[in-house]
Amino acid sequence: MTLKTFGQKLGYVLRTIAFITICLIFLFLTLWTFCYSLHVFYFFVITLILASIAFFKGKSRRFVTITLLAGLAIFAFSTPYNLRQYNRNAAAFQAQINSGYHLRFKEKCAIYGTLLIITVGDIIPFPEASIQNFYLLFPKKSKTRIFYDDDYLSAPDIQAMLNRKGKNEVAWNKWGERFNGNFRFAAAFDPSTLEITDEGDQKKATLVTYFHYRKNYTTHNANHFLYGLFAFRIDEGLFWYLQHEGWLHPYTSVWIAKFKK
Repeated sequence: MTLKTFGQKLGYVLRTIAFITICLIFLFLTLWTFCYSLHVFYFFVITLILASIAFFKGKSRRFVTITLLAGLAIFAFSTPYNLRQYNRNAAAFQAQINSGYHLRFKEKCAIYGTLLIITVGDIIPFPEASIQNFYLLFPKKSKTRIFYDDDYLSAPDIQAMLNRKGKNEVAWNKWGERFNGNFRFAAAFDPSTLEITDEGDQKKATLVTYFHYRKNYTTHNANHFLYGLFAFRIDEGLFWYLQHEGWLHPYTSVWIAKFKK
């Protein structure tokens, strides 16, 4: 196999992976917007029909890909409108739950899909929160999960506790936490306890938190960014409802790290 042939085959494989990824993202968003009753769902359906016609008429994969990307572009450009509608529907779901009504299967799927979006969206900015959300999707008999990672030791509020012995509550600094170095970790570990123990020439830090979503608790995000154009709410109460319904599975999360004395 020549270098040129290898490059061609590698390019084909990468294009295939990209095409499959685009298709999966498109189908997921189509289903999610349907479950959340967002108007952009109809644009997805139209785009899907056009892409299907193009595929069965023998159009190139590039043409189908461009068609799907056009649909995703419409979704992206209509984000402010989509978010306003999403916020209204999320508030309506929460109001139903607070009134003692049960949500339909479709609405539960919408909330579940939202958590999947949050989990994927948090991978880079909030990897610990993303990991914990991911495992929330799966039941475990012991209801305890152990992780080995030392990144959280860099949090200023953790740094201040590394010389303390025994188990202590972590007092996360809420003042300006988006800029004080704690935000990434507080998003995953608030509230939590930290225990420092000696292990030979090292110390072991054990961070423990009960990872779950709270009942009827809402956070509002991006309210002041571009005059609230991209403002959105996260209703923890909706995820709490899925916990109550057995769709999500809270657990005790234990993060262990070792460092030099």
